[in-house]
Amino acid sequence: MVLLKPTYIIDGDITDINLDHLREAGVRGIIFDLDSTLLAPKSNVVSTEVEAWLKKVHENFRVVILSNNKKDDYVKQAEKLFGMPAIARAAKPRRWGFQKSLEILKLPAEQVVVVGDRPLTDVLGGHRAGIKTVLVRALKTIEEPAWKTFFRNLERCFIKN
Repeated sequence: MVLLKPTYIIDGDITDINLDHLREAGVRGIIFDLDSTLLAPKSNVVSTEVEAWLKKVHENFRVVILSNNKKDDYVKQAEKLFGMPAIARAAKPRRWGFQKSLEILKLPAEQVVVVGDRPLTDVLGGHRAGIKTVLVRALKTIEEPAWKTFFRNLERCFIKN
């Protein structure tokens, strides 16, 4: 269960992450999950709040997107939209996508965090690759079906104490 416990838990979405705290902790790079973390799934529409927050991220960190999404065109559009490299078909929690992300960032694992909304993919995969993790909730602007919220809450049961 230790591999499912995130290094940091944010009770909000990515915009609630304190970037100063990450810098003080020695973080120089961020690996972002895509769907529900940066964007509403299948939308390619960025909220103004996320856009403003990401501007600060780009000023202070090296960044990459790591997504399990299998739609290459969609992930390429996200790459252009966010102005950061993106890897599709990551098969998280497998290590290879995280290792490829570290190569792109040109940083050691100790200086990077994985930011995502899923303990069983983002957190587990990040820890398996030796990277700190930040678990966030899905974007505030997303209205998910009840079944999806149920499974998200069920996953979070594994990380409590």
